[in-house]
Amino acid sequence: ESPLTFAAHLDNVVEMMKLLKSGGAHLDFRAKDGMTALHKAARSKNLVTLTTLLELGASPDYKDSRGLTPLYHSVVVGGDPGCCELLLNHHATVCCQDENGWHEVHQACRHGHVQHLEHLLFYGADMSAQNASGNAALHICALYNQDNCARVLLVRGADKEVKNYNSQSPFQV
Repeated sequence: ESPLTFAAHLDNVVEMMKLLKSGGAHLDFRAKDGMTALHKAARSKNLVTLTTLLELGASPDYKDSRGLTPLYHSVVVGGDPGCCELLLNHHATVCCQDENGWHEVHQACRHGHVQHLEHLLFYGADMSAQNASGNAALHICALYNQDNCARVLLVRGADKEVKNYNSQSPFQV
């Protein structure tokens, strides 16, 4: 753990981060868990720290030891949708997959993070992306009873008849 990755989940550390950076801290250093300071700030839902790190030049696309980006973590933990939007606005790559083929849109639907889903779709996330079971985001909404996310997807034109690898539509799962 570096001082920068440790400080990333704390509040009121903007000046400390600037000092660490000016003292030579590597913004994209990975801790033992593979996470950068940006990952840790995203997981902590810390918009101020995320903003500071991005302004100092941290990359929004470094992956942790599981191959996940800060954006992916931001969508999983929820919280302030501004964190998700900030990462997307700083050109974070959309469509990161976990070991089960789940993309950010799947996670947003799983957890009912409607505003995160809206941001992802606005920035080009593929709502028809399928996970390792062939489930698209609409299947996930049905599986986890997330009506509000399903509405967003349907308004945006999601295919209601898309089949997973068990030949089931979202209405059949």
